Amino acid sequence: MSESVLAKVERIPTGITGLDGLIQGGLMRGDVHLVTGGPGTGKTILVARFVYNACKNLGERAVYATFEESSEFFKRNLAKLGTDFSPLEKEGKVKIIDLEILRGKGLEANISYLIELVSKARATILVIDSLTALLLACETQFEQRTFMKTVYQSLKAKDVTTVMTVSLDEGGRVGSEGFLSDSVILLENWVDKNQFKSRFLIQKMRGTDHSRRYHSLTLGADISISRF
Repeated sequence: MSESVLAKVERIPTGITGLDGLIQGGLMRGDVHLVTGGPGTGKTILVARFVYNACKNLGERAVYATFEESSEFFKRNLAKLGTDFSPLEKEGKVKIIDLEILRGKGLEANISYLIELVSKARATILVIDSLTALLLACETQFEQRTFMKTVYQSLKAKDVTTVMTVSLDEGGRVGSEGFLSDSVILLENWVDKNQFKSRFLIQKMRGTDHSRRYHSLTLGADISISRF
């Protein structure tokens, strides 16, 4: 893809120090993005900061669906790291919901409900944290792939920018959801000289001339990505 064509593609800057320069200015609007990694790698922190920056500074609106913790604890824990969603909720820029309430309603019904919320909130961004929790309801890989295809087509048709967190399997691999998504970002924890560190890799990002190397990831009140 030529630079002139890429320049015309609308992107949403993440506002995360060091990241936008690696992905030609931001996440592609209307695409489905996966943020993957093992437990404790910072998937929720990274995604939440993107949503916070976009809604506070760029005029975006978002629906954030959390499954692995209640919305109350989600907001409390992030506020301690400088990502306070309360003012944005009061202004109607962000709607945070517990996916826990959707248990037993069926996978496709869950997605339809989320898309309905996106329409009502006039949201431009949808976060599902985590997709893994929903996929656990699928009994076979074929069912997972069929469900993901339905999700992908439904979200693309609505032209909503979707970010979903995904936990890696025991082999450290992304499942079928990785093939159907437009981008895959990997977060990893590793040990360097007896020190626990985090790193970041863009495995895939369609339509983007992105970095293809590991970068150091710093999490906390200040999130940043830098070269080793």
